[in-house]
Amino acid sequence: MLVAALWLQLPIVFGGVLHMLAVRNNWLPALRRPIAINLFGANKTWRGMVLMPSLTAIGACLLWPAEQLWQQLGWHSPFATSPLWLAGLCGGLGYVLAELPNSFIKRRLGIAAGATPEKNRRLFLAMDQLDSALGAALAYMMVPGIGVTVAICYVLSFPLVALTVKRLLFLGGLKAQPH
Repeated sequence: MLVAALWLQLPIVFGGVLHMLAVRNNWLPALRRPIAINLFGANKTWRGMVLMPSLTAIGACLLWPAEQLWQQLGWHSPFATSPLWLAGLCGGLGYVLAELPNSFIKRRLGIAAGATPEKNRRLFLAMDQLDSALGAALAYMMVPGIGVTVAICYVLSFPLVALTVKRLLFLGGLKAQPH
């Protein structure tokens, strides 16, 4: 189950890394507009809403050769019963939609977009990791063959994977903060 959960994270990581490149290089500047700045802040943009699901779908499609190998070896892939692009699109959409309530709460508390407050820092860091993990896991559960156990493993393993990737993006200069 853990291997399946980690496998499901690959398209999300792919989409997230390319999305950070898009932000860093200002790709698609017309979509850089905030969705609703007064509700979610300046960092929740249409570019992220469009790119993250799209890039995650592409990331899932890139797994096709490995999916074929898994099938030949008789292993069960969590993506085995649905089109890869659709599973990736679902995961990416769940990821971005689930970030909106967290952003909404943080704006109501007066926390600036992209900031992590010192007070209750660990709580906010956990919320920043778990919101998208829960959203992606719930969206992936709509894909036939991805059940509750894999989704739970996904949510539990996601923070470690996300923090590792974010640290690498920070070290590579693609992210302003390491979390």
